[in-house]
This record gives sequence, C-alpha cells and structure tokens, in this order.
Amino acid sequence: MGCALLALLAAGCEIPLVPKPQLARAQRGEQVVARLMEQLRVDWKALGQAKMEGGERQALITRYNRNLLRLVQHVRYDVLVRKQQLPCPFVLEYEGVQSIQRLSEVFDDIVPAQQVRLEELEERYVAPGLGVPMVGVIPATKLRQDFGIAAFRARGTVSTLTGILEFPGGKPVMRLISRREHENARVGRMRYQLAGDFSAAIEVYWRLTRVQKDKFLGLLRPQHVRNATGLVCMERYDAHKIPVVLVHGLASSAATFANLVNRLMREPEIRRNFQFWYYNYPTGLAWPVSAAGYRAALRRTREHFDPEHRNPNWERMVAVGHSMGGLITHYSQCIEPWKLLEAANDPQHGNQFSNFLSGRFVNRPLPVGQDENLRDVYYFEPIRAGRVVYMATPHRGAPIARNRFVLLFSNLMRLPQTLVEEIFSIATLQQDSVLTNPGKFAREFNSIRQLSPDSYSIRGLSRLAVRNVPTYTILGDRGYNDSPRSSDGIVPYWSSHLPWGAEDIVSSDHHVQDAEETADVFARILRGALHDRDVTHPGAREITREDAGGRPEK
Repeated sequence: MGCALLALLAAGCEIPLVPKPQLARAQRGEQVVARLMEQLRVDWKALGQAKMEGGERQALITRYNRNLLRLVQHVRYDVLVRKQQLPCPFVLEYEGVQSIQRLSEVFDDIVPAQQVRLEELEERYVAPGLGVPMVGVIPATKLRQDFGIAAFRARGTVSTLTGILEFPGGKPVMRLISRREHENARVGRMRYQLAGDFSAAIEVYWRLTRVQKDKFLGLLRPQHVRNATGLVCMERYDAHKIPVVLVHGLASSAATFANLVNRLMREPEIRRNFQFWYYNYPTGLAWPVSAAGYRAALRRTREHFDPEHRNPNWERMVAVGHSMGGLITHYSQCIEPWKLLEAANDPQHGNQFSNFLSGRFVNRPLPVGQDENLRDVYYFEPIRAGRVVYMATPHRGAPIARNRFVLLFSNLMRLPQTLVEEIFSIATLQQDSVLTNPGKFAREFNSIRQLSPDSYSIRGLSRLAVRNVPTYTILGDRGYNDSPRSSDGIVPYWSSHLPWGAEDIVSSDHHVQDAEETADVFARILRGALHDRDVTHPGAREITREDAGGRPEK
C-alpha cells in the first residue's frame, strides 16, 4: 500500500521541489530493503525497553533514524526514478488513516527534509529526536477549506511531518506525524521527542507561491496581481491556536516574513499556541484602500471558521505590520476612521465633509449617488486585535516619498481603471481638485504619494484615536544607536515612534523583520500574549502616553 501511494503522490508533482533521489548501486535492491527492515525491527523493539544506558539509547536512535532515512530514500527512488511499484514493506498512515485514497487526496509528494536545500531562508532549525523529518507537499488542487488559502495564487502548501516506522505485530506502519502539533511519540514503555525540521517546510512553501516574483508587478501594475490578494496560512486552521496576522510593506510580499517565522518556529511554546497568517496585497494601491481589503479578508476568514464568534482566540489575535503594512494595521485599529476625511478638506472650499464625518454610515448606506465601495475605506468597525506590533512603520510618513526621483518612479505606477472610477465617484461628495480631476487623482492616490508626510492620509491618521490595546514598536537605527535622531534609512525615528506602548530599537536597516534581534523581541511579545500579560522587554523603552498624534482612546 505504501509504494502504491507514493506512486500516486508523485504522479501529480508539477515542478520538482528537490533534486531527484539518487542511490548508489550498492544501496539498491530488495536484499538491501530486507536488511534495513530487519535492523529497524530490532531497533524499534529495543527502543521500547526502559532499561538502557543514555549513550546506548542515543546510539540506537541515531542508527534507527539513519536506516529509516535510507529506507525512505530507497522507496522514493523506486517510485520517482525507476517508476517501479515493488511490493512495499510498510503501510503509510497519516492522522490515523491508512487509506490510499484518503492520503492521495491530501499529499502530492512526501519529501525527506534533508533533501531540501535552503534558498529563501538564512538558517535551518531542527530538533533532535526519533524519526525522519519530512515535508508533505499539498497542491492547490487538493487544498481543503480548513487550510483557508483558496484565494492565494500558489501551487499549494505544505505540512511539517516526521515519519517513524512502527512494528505493531502485523505489517509495519510508516506513521506520518504533524511535527508542529506533536512533540513526542510513544515506543513501548518509553516516550521519545520526535526529530523535526521546521525550516524545510517553510522553504518549500515559499517556493510554491508566486508572490515574491510578483512584488514589483504589484507595485507598478496592481491590477495584474489582484488574484494574489488574500489572507493565507501555511498550516491547516487550528481553533486552539492564536492567530498572528502579518502584513508586508511597499514593493514587498508576504514572503518577507519567511525568516522571522522560521526563527519563531524554534520555540515549542510558539509552535503549539500560535498560527501565522499572511495578508498579501498589491502594494501600488494607496494604503487606506488596501486596509479595506485587509479588514474584509479578516472578516471573511473568521466568518468561515468561527461564524458564531465563540472562539476567544480571535479576540487575542496579534496584528503585525511592517512598513506600509503597519499603516494598514494602524488604520484598521482606529475607532473613528471616517475622520480621516477631515484632512482631505481644501481650506479654499470650506468643510466639504461636514455631512459625512459621522459614524452613522458604518451600518447604513451612503446617500444616493455615492459609491458603496467607499464605505469600506472610511466607515468600519475596528479590528479587535488583542495586541498590535508595528515594525518600521511610517506613522507620520516617509520623507523619502518627497524625493524627486521617487516621485518620478511613482509616475510609472498605474492604478486599475476600475479603482479610479470607484473612488472618483466621491467627487460629488467633495470639491477637492485631486478627486475631481481623474488624471491628477490617478497620480496622487497611489501608494508612494500616500506615504508622503504631506498626504492627506498620513496627516489624517495622526489625528485618529485607536483602540487601547497593548502596542509594541520595533524599529531599526542601522546600528548607529543615535535615537531620537536616528533613521532606519527609509523611515526616521520621529515617524516610526509612537507616544504609547513599548518600543524596541534593534540594530537594523528598514528590513527590521529580517533582524535576528527582532525575532527575539517578537518571541517575548508572543509569550506575553499567550499568558495574557503585558511585557517590557530587556532594553525596551516604556513610552508614556502623550496628547499629540495617534493617541489611544480614553
């Protein structure tokens, strides 16, 4: 059954994710398999005995793992290279199911983690123990709704697995165990920590997606990557885990968090209790528009998995934003977002928004003639996150957006015509020249222009009150240690600094999410979220609340 299943799994693999299995001639053949099986059987029985010296037990585990890896490689070689389906010496089991049909509905390939070379990730994190770490490859055509990633333009997702070969008395069973869910396994009277490779699956996952290749296309031609927009998760949804929702910045993609999440996976407590979701979006759109898509994606996801809103873990959600993604997260926490329109007033025409600066449109339509799509941008209930983390976020804008070369580059950006038409319909609501001039609007309402400290969006955001929740800021100073005069090279300290919450300054440029120190800080934040306590990190500055700018609600 196992070999037949592996043949089924391998048949649909669109693009090889690892080099083809290679075996020396001396390692091939039925006699080799028979010897491996017999040694594994003897070692399995011995591993179940309680009386054994520590060094002897470790040597036994090492030999068992080595032989099991050779067996797996041999079977994959027969299936993938020789295209043969020899009688398989074991039965495959996943989540207690041994059905070929059931397993082939889940996986397209099962790859030994050792064969996955790291390209996207900087470090490899493994756990010693019993078994062979593997990557279960799940193609998009086989994704079930409990993975929650149907909207993501990817070729599939993965599972972090560990395989152990058991000898229950009948035919041996190769048990595939979800390593993120389980730390150990029982062998006879003993319990062993499972071996694990937490980086291999993450590496394969980001290879399966296309978002990293599309990040500049999403900046210059956002309409071409709208089908890559959505809230996605590498894992199958688990109601017992707290969601951590990460939002990337300008000219980037969700893959920008690959190294950060890889480092967090080192900690069993984080693996067991948190689930990482990514919001991917075309970054050429102005951030208030992208924020509307972010909130809609969160609402849809919760309605799908928690329609009666009974799961308290959604209220404990950790909302994380890097750079422009932090603005999306910040705006979505505001309690009176419609007041952003105040900053769009043209002093020469008076207060054109006096009839619209009210929360009454949150739950009722706009006046006849106004596009309802605009209501999603300015009228909404804030996302009720339990904690908020900002990374290198330009809360007061990025002066580099005023640079003439940056402005020249922004002129290359083209907003989708449908978006221009949607928001241009607000022209009857105000008389501002930007919105009554379609050409000028198309130039001004792209993401770069709306990052300028002079933009109405940035000016308006600094005046809005936000929900009073534990808030953390992580920012870089390029290693100069010169705050408050510092900058990460893109965003100055005076813009990323918040007058409330806790603040950590790490030695990093604007890509603060890639710094190892950031992973340490973030891990402490997550541990605090898990135990429902606010945390002050070693080296963090406690920021007192001030009256000016972006203040929390009273």
